[in-house]
Amino acid sequence: MNEHDIASNPSATAPASSGSIPGQARVEHLGAESGARIGGSHTQTPWGAGTAPARSRLPASTFLGDAVGHVLGVATRVLNPSLVQNTLGLAKNVGHYAVLVGGGLTLAYAVYAGIERNSFAVFAVGLGLVAALAVAQYAAMRFLDAADTLISNTPGRVSSSAFLECTGLLVLLAAVAMLATGIGASIRLGSFTLLIPTLVGTIVCTAVGAIALHPALANTHPGTGGAGEEAVGLLSFAAKAGLKIVPIYFGLLALTGALAVLTSFFSRDGSVAGAAQTMLDSLPVRLPIPGGQVGTAAIITACLIPIAAYAGFLLYQLSIDLVRAVLSLPGKLDSLRR
Repeated sequence: MNEHDIASNPSATAPASSGSIPGQARVEHLGAESGARIGGSHTQTPWGAGTAPARSRLPASTFLGDAVGHVLGVATRVLNPSLVQNTLGLAKNVGHYAVLVGGGLTLAYAVYAGIERNSFAVFAVGLGLVAALAVAQYAAMRFLDAADTLISNTPGRVSSSAFLECTGLLVLLAAVAMLATGIGASIRLGSFTLLIPTLVGTIVCTAVGAIALHPALANTHPGTGGAGEEAVGLLSFAAKAGLKIVPIYFGLLALTGALAVLTSFFSRDGSVAGAAQTMLDSLPVRLPIPGGQVGTAAIITACLIPIAAYAGFLLYQLSIDLVRAVLSLPGKLDSLRR
């Protein structure tokens, strides 16, 4: 081609358009959508590239929230699962020894009251109460062990620990407030008898809070599921946590009853007996035993608590399983249709 031909045909020297080179338009189009190909690697354009990142107006953390989280972390480490298990075991042992001591004191009080009142009927009632204590303690031993087995055989799942952590925090705060209020009321009224129910309530609330911070103690573990399954898991956890702390009720009430029997030798309406009666009035199971035998009634009631808690848990868990079965019906119907 000579210079005259080149001058007369400018398209020969002009750069080729994107449509004149095969595949060039397609390459540019793909590059605009998914990024450049360098050395066989593919770089994908992130979402929102080229725009300013959205900034949240709320802070990522606050001083007060971090302080509460730090305190809750300390409480979680202090109230560790080992401490909770050891406390429950200690409560069982204290309760059984209190029943034995209470039985002996009940027999001694029956002899003492029978001689004082010159009544064989009082002595016979005392013997009957001792026999009832023996049977009740045997039942308590069996049902306390059965409760642990039942909890281990009833697993549960929750998808988030936020609810349980906040519940544990609130319950622990309630325990602190209860203790402070009880101490203040005892100082103001000049009677330390009020400290007995206060200490019982504080220990129970602390145990519930510790179990909420460590749900594995109630055989509840992380899992996935919808809102209905989450509600079922939380309800099941509440039932198992209540059954888990039964040894604390058993031990504290039996110990209070034994002390009430001991003080009944000196005063039938003593302060410890009044505290035992207050604890009995707060329970749904009551034994109407008058006079100085209110401590024995407290011990027998303490032995009946594991039985009542076991039966109540079975009925409650049955209703939860029925709700769980209803929630699982749509998934089973979908699998059958496929």
